[in-house]
Amino acid sequence: CSVTKRRKKERSLCQPVLDHFDQQYREELGDLWPYARTVLLDPQSWQYGVMLNRFTAVTGIAQILQAQGFSTLLPQTDPDNKPVLSFPPLSLQCYIHPCLLRFPSQAHRPGQLKQYYLLNAASLLPVLALQVKDGEKVLDLCSAPGGKAIAIMQSASPALLCCNEPDLHRRDWLAKTLESFLPHSLNSRVIVSAQDGRCFGQSEAGLYDKVLVDAPCSNDRSWLYSCSSQQGEQRLKERAWLPSLQAQLLRSALLAVSPGGTVVYSTCTLSSFENFAVVETVLKDFPETTQEPSLQTQDASVSSYHHRLGILVVPQPGKTWGPMFLARIRRWK
Repeated sequence: CSVTKRRKKERSLCQPVLDHFDQQYREELGDLWPYARTVLLDPQSWQYGVMLNRFTAVTGIAQILQAQGFSTLLPQTDPDNKPVLSFPPLSLQCYIHPCLLRFPSQAHRPGQLKQYYLLNAASLLPVLALQVKDGEKVLDLCSAPGGKAIAIMQSASPALLCCNEPDLHRRDWLAKTLESFLPHSLNSRVIVSAQDGRCFGQSEAGLYDKVLVDAPCSNDRSWLYSCSSQQGEQRLKERAWLPSLQAQLLRSALLAVSPGGTVVYSTCTLSSFENFAVVETVLKDFPETTQEPSLQTQDASVSSYHHRLGILVVPQPGKTWGPMFLARIRRWK
């Protein structure tokens, strides 16, 4: 496939971050790391999904996507008539392209809903694993910039979706995203909160059926390019305390979910310290929980590594989704 559109601005690589990744991920990922490294070092190879907005007219957009060779990310069955995803929400429509075709973004226009949201399609997997059903109360604990909240509302009609974001700048970004995709009629059911996520479980204990913890993390894609060498060195020093913050957020989520409810923990990093290790640490403190299979993925466009504590989507040439880690936890008492 040929690249039909390339970004005008080249990204500048942050060498200290790459050196750190080489040292850590060569040990953690073994033979998978050289392939993931190739993808991460070639931003022009990154694929993007197009998630349609069911709250506005999208028939024309769907026809354009199909005419350009896009196909749905969520087929109900594979050629052998087996489920590709164990619980695909039929109302959630996301299109992907086998080539590196970039669909244009849509500008925010007050009072007018956008028709689609561009995203790394692997970021839909935590939402799918959450299995939100109509009428449930859902908490998106670390919600900004809002893509997963929008995906939740595409997949079901919860009685309440609380989108929490303590940072003022990011909360404004979140509010604009919600305004761009959701009609005013949902304002009473989709609310924005500004609490410290680490304290949420104490202030609203057991109030939610489902909780998503898309935790702050050392975002591998952005860290490689969005900082100078000096900023990169500082970020790598800060990286050491992220697992502690992530564990606090996950504990808070497990307190906020009701007995029988589900928590999904996710990050967009390959780091085992922020993924499997965080889940393992927190589960030791919550004997009344069980870690459940996160998702049954048989999609040939996604390269995933299954572990007893979750799934890690590792980008590979031709399968450039991720990084994305997710773990699904059920609280029984």
